[in-house]
Amino acid sequence: MQKQHFVFLNQYYPPDMAPTGVMLRDVAEEMVAQGNRVTIICSRGGYSGGENELPIPGGSDEIRVIRVPTFRFGRNSALGKLCDYASFYFLAFWFGLTAKGGPTCYVALTTPPYLSVLVRLVSKLRRAKHAHWVMDLYPDVMVAHGLLKENSWTTTCLLAISRWGFGGSRNHKTVSLGPDMADRLLRRHGVENGVWIPLWSSAVTDDSAEENSHLLRKERGWDGKTVFLYSGNMGLGHRLEDFLTLAKENQDDRKLVFAFYGGGRRKKEVEDFLKENPGSRVEVGDYVPEELLAAHLLSADVHLASLEPSWDGCMVPSKIQGIFASARPVFFVGSESCAIGRWIREANAGWIVAPGDHGLLISDFREALDEGIRGQKGQSALKFSEERFNAHRNLNQVVEEVSCE
Repeated sequence: MQKQHFVFLNQYYPPDMAPTGVMLRDVAEEMVAQGNRVTIICSRGGYSGGENELPIPGGSDEIRVIRVPTFRFGRNSALGKLCDYASFYFLAFWFGLTAKGGPTCYVALTTPPYLSVLVRLVSKLRRAKHAHWVMDLYPDVMVAHGLLKENSWTTTCLLAISRWGFGGSRNHKTVSLGPDMADRLLRRHGVENGVWIPLWSSAVTDDSAEENSHLLRKERGWDGKTVFLYSGNMGLGHRLEDFLTLAKENQDDRKLVFAFYGGGRRKKEVEDFLKENPGSRVEVGDYVPEELLAAHLLSADVHLASLEPSWDGCMVPSKIQGIFASARPVFFVGSESCAIGRWIREANAGWIVAPGDHGLLISDFREALDEGIRGQKGQSALKFSEERFNAHRNLNQVVEEVSCE
């Protein structure tokens, strides 16, 4: 492959813990390993901040990380988030336009929304190609959340803007995360050059991680208990009430733990539940450091995941890859037709409960208490992960698809 210079735009990049940044780092490092140059334009603020330019492991000078000094109002208010986005758009446009080294392709992720528009503009001015790695789909997310109506004038205009961003003869490829997202891109956004490639787990599961998982269980007081763990973003597209219902109905069982580790807008629902039900088997924690992620995932007996059906195809939560790689089954509340539902069903790696189906929720939960069934489904998840969520193969496919040869 001829040496190229890729310029990626995404609000987050390590040491920030956002999954989009972690996946971007994997791809950037692979691109460099294949002889390319990479520039990352991201925000200096975010989940954990960082210096303006970070040293690259191994002393490579082939990755340049530019952290633009945006506002840092955070993710807790719509106005603050909008101000953060606006400052990032402006400065990312400038740094993208003035990027040194003759960029051959600008690649947009989707935080903040509509980076596709920015890279189409910049690529035209720099006479380069552009490509897209779609993690969240807008304005579909806003419609799913109820912020916009499906057939409103605003939605129609935002869809037109999205179509423009993904359009043009210089758009080399649009990569999405699952079949339902690829279908939305084709039907609603007019993307005809799309391809979907599943993500992979960045957590390394080895003997050390296994040993550390036992230490974590001991530190957390989980020895001898069955742990149902929700780990990651508790965002607007997720459901937690079904899991909290199970916790409330089984609060007298001292051999159960319902643990919620991470952040997001819905985390307060868990915190409020815990205040109202102090005797329940519910625990709340923060995101774990990346170096402890594998042990953290292994410390659970069953993982909890959810997605409101209205959000199907708007996003594909990345947590499923880490869960499968840790050989743990998934208790999923959502639709069978979304990417997560399809993968769980195909792999026989857990349980799928439609939102509001209390009878199935209870019966599947009782089955999940069976250690033998959990083990079988966990091994099925691991086998599926090795076949479909292979890090080396999948990230190489992403590199190949966005390469503008």
